[in-house]
Amino acid sequence: MTRPISKILFIFLFVGFPASLTAQSNIQLGTRFGDNWFLGLSAGPTFFSGDLNTNRFLPQSGDWAFAGSFLFGRQISHVFSLRGQVLLGKTAGSKETKQDGTPVNLIFNSTVVDGNFNTMINFSNLIGGFNPKRAFFVYGTVGIGAAYFNTTQYSMLTNEVVPNTASSSNITAMIPAGLGAYYSIANKVNLGLEWSFRTLTSDMLDGVAEGFKLDMYSYLSFNIVLNLNKASKKTADVVDYKREGPIILNLPKCDPLPVPTSKDLMGMDKLPPPPSIGYDLDKFYLFKVQIFAFAQHIYSAETIRTRYHIPMPVSREYSDGLYRFTVGSTESFDEAKDILERMVNAGIRDAFIVGYTRDGERTSLRDLEF
Repeated sequence: MTRPISKILFIFLFVGFPASLTAQSNIQLGTRFGDNWFLGLSAGPTFFSGDLNTNRFLPQSGDWAFAGSFLFGRQISHVFSLRGQVLLGKTAGSKETKQDGTPVNLIFNSTVVDGNFNTMINFSNLIGGFNPKRAFFVYGTVGIGAAYFNTTQYSMLTNEVVPNTASSSNITAMIPAGLGAYYSIANKVNLGLEWSFRTLTSDMLDGVAEGFKLDMYSYLSFNIVLNLNKASKKTADVVDYKREGPIILNLPKCDPLPVPTSKDLMGMDKLPPPPSIGYDLDKFYLFKVQIFAFAQHIYSAETIRTRYHIPMPVSREYSDGLYRFTVGSTESFDEAKDILERMVNAGIRDAFIVGYTRDGERTSLRDLEF
């Protein structure tokens, strides 16, 4: 890569980061742009792989240095995230002889500043599915970036500086890739370990251009990440009733409430008493089964259907100060009873039938005995 192209990429990464940025919480994600962001810090050793490292991927004694980084990003889904990272540190290496015995006797250390943006893939959620109770995660990452480095070589024999072509400022493109794992504490703080490999499109990081066409350094980092999620309510626990029908999610005590019959914590006014038994069912042209009602507009029909795994469409309507959720829409009262029985057997025990007249009157039939 030519020097002008490298400089353009380097400037783009550091100036364009904020517009493109990731994923590390296991709660229901928010839908607004300001939701699902995180900030983090990391620190750890770097290991060089190139001409001045006989062991390639494994460092020799003293062939390691230290670096730190700042990272930030946004969670796109429970599997994919976008993340930006800026690293500042050093890397080092040494070599006494070549394979044929020719003496080299060189040591180098290099100051490195790199920036990259990458995609995180949460393997735990990808393979095992989303589980709100999961706290330990394994992930992979791959991206693109740029690196600046300034290298100094020393002679092993005299400890004097050896002039090299990498002693001036160098900018090159970089491809980062790695694996990591983290433990999430209450979906707010993540403690993690990540090993990433940063491959440069340059052979001059160690100041020697010979066998290795692409120099590389790895970064073993210990991370701490703060999730800035606004959608911070934990997902409800999953309860398997071990019978035919959908799995029901038990929501927290006040989130949501069943259909109220008296004034409660959400401030719902007492509902009018149900009509007496002895309805003329012929006056109703339509029957539905009501499953929930809320005083606040906090759930969509699709949210209720998905959360409760209801195998039929869910509708929402507003009347008398309540948002009511119903399933089924039939002219047959017997069919409405079948739908009600399915909901009750599935765990929605406060469900009941409502009837609609052609004049628009809505009547609760919850006190009928079948």
